[in-house]
Amino acid sequence: MKQLLLVFAALVFAVDAQIHPDIIEDAHLDALGLLRKYGYPAEEHIVETDDGYLLGVHRCPGSPMSPPAPGKPVVLLQHGMLSSSADYILMGPQTSLVYMLADAGYDVWLGNGRGNRYSNRHRTRNNSTQQFWDFSWHEVGSIDIPNMIDYILARTGQQGLQYVGHSQGTTAFWVMMSQHPYYNRRVKSAHLLAPAAYMHHTRSPYVIFLATFLHTTELMMQMMGTWYFAPTNEMDIQGGLDNCHDGAPFQQMCTINTFLIAGFNTQEVNYTMLPVIHAHSPAGASAMQMIHHAQTIRSRIFRQYDHGPTLNMVRYGSMVPPRYNFDNVQAPTLLYHSTNDWLAAPEDVELLRRELPNIHKQYLVRQPQFNHMDFIWAINVRPLLYDELLSDLRAYA
Repeated sequence: MKQLLLVFAALVFAVDAQIHPDIIEDAHLDALGLLRKYGYPAEEHIVETDDGYLLGVHRCPGSPMSPPAPGKPVVLLQHGMLSSSADYILMGPQTSLVYMLADAGYDVWLGNGRGNRYSNRHRTRNNSTQQFWDFSWHEVGSIDIPNMIDYILARTGQQGLQYVGHSQGTTAFWVMMSQHPYYNRRVKSAHLLAPAAYMHHTRSPYVIFLATFLHTTELMMQMMGTWYFAPTNEMDIQGGLDNCHDGAPFQQMCTINTFLIAGFNTQEVNYTMLPVIHAHSPAGASAMQMIHHAQTIRSRIFRQYDHGPTLNMVRYGSMVPPRYNFDNVQAPTLLYHSTNDWLAAPEDVELLRRELPNIHKQYLVRQPQFNHMDFIWAINVRPLLYDELLSDLRAYA
């Protein structure tokens, strides 16, 4: 009842603000609701991890063009930092990747890492406690994604799947393969968008500040006073509707935070969809995930979380964290990157490419301004990237 009243109030506001009703509705629907609204089947599967987290894994097993059927090739989409499965859904059937893959005949699964709005529960831990949030992207890669893959393959009866990750979804992939090289046999191919391991050349002032001042749990707690980044709430959604809709006097200001993180590119912003983007992102994350990236920038080494010398001795048996082993990443790997990505700069992607043993392709998006978030939200993401990605997926299916 409360949700219906909020949607009704939003629709009343939309009359005055002249916001299209679809924008209001899409801002309030969850990821599964968005798929169903546009005529695509949607399922939620709860995957319990080895350490008790309850992950909401979403599935789109078909489309109006390609109905659900046994034996379809399986693809797993994994989101980036502070994001969720909605990243691959919210821009609608003409743009977002999930619809394109479902129409092309794929059984599409969408992961949600621990701590976001769809994976915010644990068998025994309360999500308001520090114990719940005691994880970084190491645990997403070493526990969550392997458990998702095992569940998906058991459910579908397939021997392997294809993996598509964006940003931290790529970071977690390398963690998984480093820690559990067995999964090279379960991943037919990995397609990694805006690959993020090294960030020596980041140009984001936010990330540079984080790496300079908030690179330990203690410093982050002193500054933020919390263990996590909360997902958007109803007040945030209404704020996006009020301030970011077409015709709002300061609509362009709604892009500034994203640009300062991802890189400036006004030509690929779908301004009409800004209220929907702001309604679904951020989706929540542990503060330690952000700190782990900051530590990588400072150390210039891709390695496990640095808990400090004392705790490192307890956890790792050494005063410094162990490096991740890129030699273990043997699955066919394809990298997709851009020149204006402030988080996965070309120089860092090149360093990564030299360390990975089985790179089958390195694709540079042919638009100089293409930024880190354009990989999922750009107006022209299909002709600039997804057509190439779909062709590559078919070649390895």
